[in-house]
Amino acid sequence: MKLLSLGALLVLGACAPAAPAVAPTSHAAVEDPTPAQPSIVVTEAMGSPHIGDVAPDFELPDQDGKLVKLSSARGSVVVLAFVASFCPFSKAEQPSLAKLTTDYAGKNVRVIAIVVDEPEADYRSYLARLPMHLPVLRDDGGQVTLRFTPPRAQPELVNRKMALVTSNLVVDPEGKIRFFTMADTVHFDAKLVHLRRALDRVLSEHQG
Repeated sequence: MKLLSLGALLVLGACAPAAPAVAPTSHAAVEDPTPAQPSIVVTEAMGSPHIGDVAPDFELPDQDGKLVKLSSARGSVVVLAFVASFCPFSKAEQPSLAKLTTDYAGKNVRVIAIVVDEPEADYRSYLARLPMHLPVLRDDGGQVTLRFTPPRAQPELVNRKMALVTSNLVVDPEGKIRFFTMADTVHFDAKLVHLRRALDRVLSEHQG
């Protein structure tokens, strides 16, 4: 039997489906499956970048080969989603990312997905799952992902690029990070309810 390295085991563990939840005991719990709290929030204690920091700039190619630069979106609210084709949590939130683009059309919001350090075939398999009318960038080598990975977030992960898989950010029009979560595999918010709430707060602050 082939043994996996510790790093591989940790990556697989981070993206393994959570244990089945205990059956809800109230009707209200059945109607509202939204987690009570956001996924793991990136705090100052984890190191930079964190909420309140200016998001690191980058330039990466999208699915059509067009270069997308984060700083070119200044003046708009930006949603960044770090994803991987192999991760079930990235797969679970993919339809919600696609819907986010439609729901916030015309509201000065740009949604950008970044596929973390995957071969071309795996990158294309992520794109092929469903129509994505948003830039899906390929971070070949994962250097951009590393710039967004706080040093003390998920310290057990040897492969630091994998710490950010299925992380979501909201960046305000000035380029400051206002929302930054990592995947909580127990209370996973696949419908991006908390991200939407943060997005609405930032939009309300910049109306007019």
